[in-house]
Amino acid sequence: MKNPIHKITFFLFTLSVVIMASLSGCKKDEINTSPDLRLTFSTDSVKFDTVFNTVGSATQVLKVYNSDDSYVNISKVSLLNDPNNSYRINVDGLAGTNLENIEIGPNDSIYIFIEVTVEPNANILYPFVEGKIEFETNGNNQSVDLVAWGWDAIFYVPDVFPTNGLPNYTIISDDPNATVTWTAEKPVVIYGYLVVDSLQKLVVEPGTQIFFHQGSGLWVYRGGNIKAEGTLEEPIVFQGDRLESFYDEQPGQWDRIWINEGSQINVFKHVLIKNNFIGIQCETLPFNNPNPVSVASQPLKLDNVVIRNNSIAGILSKNYKIIANNVLMSSAGQYLLAGTGGGSYNFNNCTFANNWKFGTRQTPAVFLTNLTPVSSTEVEVRPIDSSKFRNCIVYGNGINEIGLDFDLAQPVILKFENSIIRAEEEVINPILEYFAGTTYVGQQPGFVDFSGGNFQLTPGAFAIGKGQNTGLIFDLIGTPYANPPAIGCFEFLP
Repeated sequence: MKNPIHKITFFLFTLSVVIMASLSGCKKDEINTSPDLRLTFSTDSVKFDTVFNTVGSATQVLKVYNSDDSYVNISKVSLLNDPNNSYRINVDGLAGTNLENIEIGPNDSIYIFIEVTVEPNANILYPFVEGKIEFETNGNNQSVDLVAWGWDAIFYVPDVFPTNGLPNYTIISDDPNATVTWTAEKPVVIYGYLVVDSLQKLVVEPGTQIFFHQGSGLWVYRGGNIKAEGTLEEPIVFQGDRLESFYDEQPGQWDRIWINEGSQINVFKHVLIKNNFIGIQCETLPFNNPNPVSVASQPLKLDNVVIRNNSIAGILSKNYKIIANNVLMSSAGQYLLAGTGGGSYNFNNCTFANNWKFGTRQTPAVFLTNLTPVSSTEVEVRPIDSSKFRNCIVYGNGINEIGLDFDLAQPVILKFENSIIRAEEEVINPILEYFAGTTYVGQQPGFVDFSGGNFQLTPGAFAIGKGQNTGLIFDLIGTPYANPPAIGCFEFLP
């Protein structure tokens, strides 16, 4: 027979464990009701980057901490000083403007998610919206301020929804012969594709900022025209519509500027294009046109243009004519310049510097070919007419940053002069005929900070004084060119 003392001892031990657990549970569930208790917050004010009027903001997060060893009950969380209902809050999964009895565990925290929509004000370009979240705990009140600035904008949204694979779009004006002018007075925000139709013209004045929603773009259709002419002091900017600082230099936020052929020159001057899939795609209209013209009759002209942070390419050209002076292209997931299907290319004092850091890249910075597929089984050969790259830097974090692929069944008239090319000899030797004796292969240009995106020249840089006179007077940032000038889009200024 087993000793009954053992049973009694086991019973008392078990009872003591149960009692301790019960006491522990009671202690855990205790709510601190002291009027001296204070919550702490991740910030004393929640500030929103500028948001477009009528467009909801990104979500901001406020964290509320209970640093006490007991539970705390927030008897009321209220959204105050918001007469226009601009703000929306979600407190630990509960949405509303007045929420009651929100508990926070010992040494724990909760999240409050906050959004804002700023309504337009006809008399104010940058309306200011403020509010506050008030917390009532054990009879005392604490608050966190909410601050947002709106930005009155011109919006374009799709009203045509194709089923043939084309993107949703709207045409810039109901007038088929319209000239539409954008000014710096208000930003332009584009959803879907905005089309400048045949016979229409878009004029973009200095200082204008154009913002594109995810997947959106600008399409200058065949026969349409764009003149985007900024100044050194007031450049024009094409960018994504995310205004938070995190997105300042993030690629892939919008689609592209797509330009077809027309009877007038399309011009970009003192323009920044950034953070999209393709900076500019220029091509003769590919639809229902099996025998396109040999090359677009009027060129795309780029003067003092910066194109950067493109997921695919800075410029994707097909069967097009491009004249470019003082152009800086950097950070593309594949090509900075891809010229395909023939065309004509004249680039002077341009810097192609592919410092892509968002993944691996197997393609050259500059690629030119006179081949273009016209079907799944057929490739067409087209000429490359009168093309020169003078005083250009072709460089990147790859070993070979130039690629030329030509079928000589059609003429190829191309020459690189007074240029610096990053490539190995075995890549250059088969295509050596396209490089003048003044082209420098394998030399370091002498950038201030290639990885960091500063492509100006250091003292003693190899590129200084090795260019030829192309008629350009000033560089990309307004510095006078020396005689002889530097190679690339920046003159060295001692």
